[in-house]
Amino acid sequence: MTSKARIGLWFAGAATIFFTRAFLYSTWVSRGPEVQDALGINTAQMGLLAMLYPAGGLAGVMFASSLVHRYGTRTVNTATFAVAGSAFAVLGFAVDSGNFLLSSVCLFFMGLPMALSDFIGNLEGTAVDKAAKRSIFSAIHGLFGIGMLVGAGLASWLINSGVSLSISFLTVGIFIGVISIIGGYGFPKHKEPDVSPAKKAENRKVARKVWTEKRSLLLAVVGFTFIMAEMSAGIWVPLALTRVGYTGAEAAAAFGVFWIVITLVRLVGGYVLDLIGRYALVLASIIFTAVGMVVFMTSEATHLEYLGLILWGLGVAVGFPMVIASMSDDQSMAAPRVNMIITVVYISSITVGPALGALGQAAGIYVAFSIPLALVAVSLFLSKSTKPLNNA
Repeated sequence: MTSKARIGLWFAGAATIFFTRAFLYSTWVSRGPEVQDALGINTAQMGLLAMLYPAGGLAGVMFASSLVHRYGTRTVNTATFAVAGSAFAVLGFAVDSGNFLLSSVCLFFMGLPMALSDFIGNLEGTAVDKAAKRSIFSAIHGLFGIGMLVGAGLASWLINSGVSLSISFLTVGIFIGVISIIGGYGFPKHKEPDVSPAKKAENRKVARKVWTEKRSLLLAVVGFTFIMAEMSAGIWVPLALTRVGYTGAEAAAAFGVFWIVITLVRLVGGYVLDLIGRYALVLASIIFTAVGMVVFMTSEATHLEYLGLILWGLGVAVGFPMVIASMSDDQSMAAPRVNMIITVVYISSITVGPALGALGQAAGIYVAFSIPLALVAVSLFLSKSTKPLNNA
C-alpha cells in the first residue's frame, strides 16, 4: 500500500468515528421530548437522566489512555462501538416500555464508550494530521458536525414517518456499530506495548504529571472555554429563542444554522491554519466567539439572533481542535495530554447545564450566557499557550 493510500485510510477511520459518535448523540437528543413523554418524567428528572451520558463519559475517559496503550486503538475501537451500538439499540426498547432504570443504565453505557471514541478519534486524528502533507485535523472534526446534522435530519424524518423509538434506535445502533468498527481498521497497527509492572508505574506517573504542567493546564482552560461555549449554545439557544417568540421549529432551524457554520468552517479550517498559523487562528476564534455571544445576548433589542449565531459558530468551530493539536505537539506525550483534555471536556459537559440553568433561573437565559462569555475573555489572555512547541 502506498503512503498516500495508508494516510487516506487512516484519515477515513478517524473521520468515521467522529461522524458516527455525533450521529448517535444527535439521534438521542433530537428525540429527547419523546423520551421524556414515554418515561413520564418531569423536566428536572429528564435533566438528571441526560447527565448520565456525560457521567458515563467521565468514567470511561479515566481509563482511555491505559486501555489504548495496552490493547491498541483498533481493539479498543471495536469494543467501544460494540458496547455503544448495543446500549443504544436496547435504549429504544427500554424507553418504549417505560423502564426508567434500564434507560438510565443504557445512557451511562452509551456515554462511557463514546468518551473512549472521543479520545481515540483525537489521538489518531492528530497523528494522521502530522503524517499528512497538509493540515487535515480540522476537517476530521468537521465530520462531527456532519454527523450532528445528518442525525437530526434523519430523526426528524423518522418522527414524521411515525417510526418508533425502539426501531429507530435499533437501526441507528447497528449502523454506527458496524460502520465504526470497519472504519477503525484504517488505523495503523502499533507496536506491542510494554505492560510490565515497571512500565505501568511509569505510565501512571506520566499521566499524573500532565496535570501539573503549566502549558497543559493553560490549554485545558482554553479547551474548557470552547467546549462550554459550544455546549451552552446546544442546550440553551433553542430554549432562549422560544422564550422570545420563536416556534420550536424556528428555534431548531436557527440552531441548525449554527451547526452548519461550525461544520463548514471545520471542513476548510486546515487551509486557514496553513495560511495564518495556529495561534492567530485561535485568537481569531476567541474574538469571533465573544462578539457572536454578545450579539446574541443583546438580540432581544437588536433582533440580530442569526448574526450572533453565525459569528458564534465561526468562533467555536476550530477552537477546540486547535487545543487538541496543541496538546499533541509532542507525540511522545500526546496520549496522556489528550486524555487530560478529554477529561476536561466531560467535566464541562456535566457542569454546563446546572451552571447556566441556575443563573438562567435567577436572571434570565440570555444573562446566563455571561458565564461562558467570561471564560472566553479569560482565554484571550491564555491563547499564547496554543503556539506550537519548538520541537513540534
